[in-house]
Amino acid sequence: MATNLRSRSSSDDVLDALGHFAVSTLCVVGILMLGTAAHAATVVTDNIHSLAKQGQTDVPVTFGQVFKSGDVPSGSSLTATLGGQPVMLQVDPKATNPDGSLRHAVLTLNVPALAAGAKLPLVLSTGTAASAAPITVAQLLATGYDATASIPISGKIYTASARAALQAADTAKQCKPWNRHCDVWLSGPLASEWVVNGPVTASDGTTNLNLRIYFAIRAYAGTMPGSVGRVRTDIIVENSDAFSPQAQPQYTATLTSGSASYTSPALTHYAYTRWHQVLWWNHVQPQVYLQQDTGYIQASKAVSRYMPLTPDEKFLASLRQTCTPLDHCDQTQKMHMAGAQAAIGPLPRWTSVYIVDPDVRAYNWMLANTDALGAYDIHYRDAATGWPVSIQKHPYITTAAWGYAQGVAQQPMTGSAANQAKIAAYRRDLLPNCVNNAVVTGCTTGYYATGSPTLWDNAHQPAESYVPYMVTGDYYYMSELAFGASHNEIWSNPVYRGLSKGLIDESHAQTRGKAWVLREMANAAWLLPDHHPLKAEFNADVENSLADWNQKYTNNPNANPLAVMDSGATYPVVNAQKERTGEKGMAPWMQNFLTWSAGHAAELGFAGAAEFRSWLAKFEISIMTGWQSNPTHGFCWLEASAYNFVVKDANGNWITNYEAVYAATFPSLVGLACNSPAMIAEIGKLEKQPWQAGKMVGYPHSSTGFPANLQIGLASAADSGLPDAHEAWRLFESRSVKPNGTTAYNNYPNFAILPRSLTQ
Repeated sequence: MATNLRSRSSSDDVLDALGHFAVSTLCVVGILMLGTAAHAATVVTDNIHSLAKQGQTDVPVTFGQVFKSGDVPSGSSLTATLGGQPVMLQVDPKATNPDGSLRHAVLTLNVPALAAGAKLPLVLSTGTAASAAPITVAQLLATGYDATASIPISGKIYTASARAALQAADTAKQCKPWNRHCDVWLSGPLASEWVVNGPVTASDGTTNLNLRIYFAIRAYAGTMPGSVGRVRTDIIVENSDAFSPQAQPQYTATLTSGSASYTSPALTHYAYTRWHQVLWWNHVQPQVYLQQDTGYIQASKAVSRYMPLTPDEKFLASLRQTCTPLDHCDQTQKMHMAGAQAAIGPLPRWTSVYIVDPDVRAYNWMLANTDALGAYDIHYRDAATGWPVSIQKHPYITTAAWGYAQGVAQQPMTGSAANQAKIAAYRRDLLPNCVNNAVVTGCTTGYYATGSPTLWDNAHQPAESYVPYMVTGDYYYMSELAFGASHNEIWSNPVYRGLSKGLIDESHAQTRGKAWVLREMANAAWLLPDHHPLKAEFNADVENSLADWNQKYTNNPNANPLAVMDSGATYPVVNAQKERTGEKGMAPWMQNFLTWSAGHAAELGFAGAAEFRSWLAKFEISIMTGWQSNPTHGFCWLEASAYNFVVKDANGNWITNYEAVYAATFPSLVGLACNSPAMIAEIGKLEKQPWQAGKMVGYPHSSTGFPANLQIGLASAADSGLPDAHEAWRLFESRSVKPNGTTAYNNYPNFAILPRSLTQ
């Protein structure tokens, strides 16, 4: 009896939060898990938050979860407890590691009852999960479910129906994983999801040749065995057919699913753009947020390690939570514009804020600005395959070198067989250009355009949809990740990229372009599902590019001595009189981006990435520590964050060492001891403002300044294991001015990255 007189425990509170759901349910699930519970190892603990002001029942939760390599070994699965109570967990594996361990999965559970405002720990552990029959298309079609799109264009109303498309695909037995007509995305007893698509069709049977609707239909189990409960439909509207003539339909769309509906604003839908809207059938939408342990995501090496930061409450309250279709939102509308942009960095601002603090407002801000990427003309779908364009199937496709490609394609089919084959290949892969009309102007035959007012730039692009797909597991964000990688392939000059090889170096002139393209290709290759039709191609692109760099630099004894890119890295130096000196300079901050990107690829496990990162890292380490062996002539670390360095002499020859780079770039500092009062006074003259000891140049107080840019390269260099790597980071940490005040890292953590090999 004494055991019944214990005081109220935390498990009692959990039962209240769960709404005292039936003990029989707990028993059934407990029996299923008893065989492995004793051997279960906790992997990660997330949290489920109720967003409702009242209690909810039968609350479905689906999310994506990334795992550390080896945490979920091959042959094992996952089990879950919610608030200390066992719950059934559906695991849809998506990506695995070379050793067979689980890398990424989409997880689904059902919360039988969720009290208003409840926050419950969801503990994921290894074990053997129960199996049961999945929800079927027939079970969904036995309900009255449908979701429709109605789009009036030029006096005709075009429609599409999710139910009709799913029924047709099911009848044709097309619903299979990676089927272009009906892709099975989830399959299990708690949730099944099918992705079907088709054109929009008018009542007279005509179809619009440009718009295509994708319905990602997720059916959740109902309360009765074999029944379907809630249905979530992600309705995706695309103008993405790569090889069809460009058009810009204008319309106001109406989407419905039972009593739930959405009406878009008036839209001009430019070529190669898309938008989406989620509707829950009859408005039965759960009010719940799955808050991930983003510290675990960092530890998995899927993203870098970030400083411990807390965004300001006022800042979080100001974040936009949604964006209207085809609106660029907080993304820079014309990405090629100079200066700091919120999208620039290992992760864009809205994603890095989420990673340091997964507050629901940061989560929504991240998704809103990922949705905004639909407004950019980067979505090229191959109608012949149903997937984003492949350069292995279309090796001569290009947008950047479109003028040249068109010139070849227009040549008469004469000459040698090889020449005729080349002409035929360019003709086959030539993208249609825009044509001037009432919507777009400025289209010419000399260069490629779509007329879209939002302009993409590979050298300023954000990490597109990488973390959003990682944490949501949504088909839309997965496909957005693939579109972004495909666009990075097809943008480049086909000759420079080695046609189907996807080489990055020479095909992207700016060093920052090389950095962000490598990041995008590595992210997609690493995270996309194992059986995605383009995953192997993206992996080959990364492997080919790293092998190319290592051949040119890492393993080449004749490579330049400064660990700087040969291709596209240098530009003419201009003196105070705006005259060219004949020397060539480079942007060290771009080099920092590439060093980080190579390090990120190394952390993701790409062969050759660590070697390339270490070759590049000699740059960051040397410009931070070179003064230590020669305090008056070696490179002083206060200038390591300068805007540019002189790296080639007037004869076009590489300067042979960092000491000479320092002398050519900062001649008035030579002979002054690093960080001495005399040097501080001289830097003050150069910067035209008072200076202080330990203060680096280049907006050191700013979270987007050049020391911040340097931080990500140094963090990667510090993990290289090279001599003085940790010393370089220690010096950086000792700087006297760091991001602070309104420009602190708290609300802008894009560059707030730490080495993994050092602890604070």
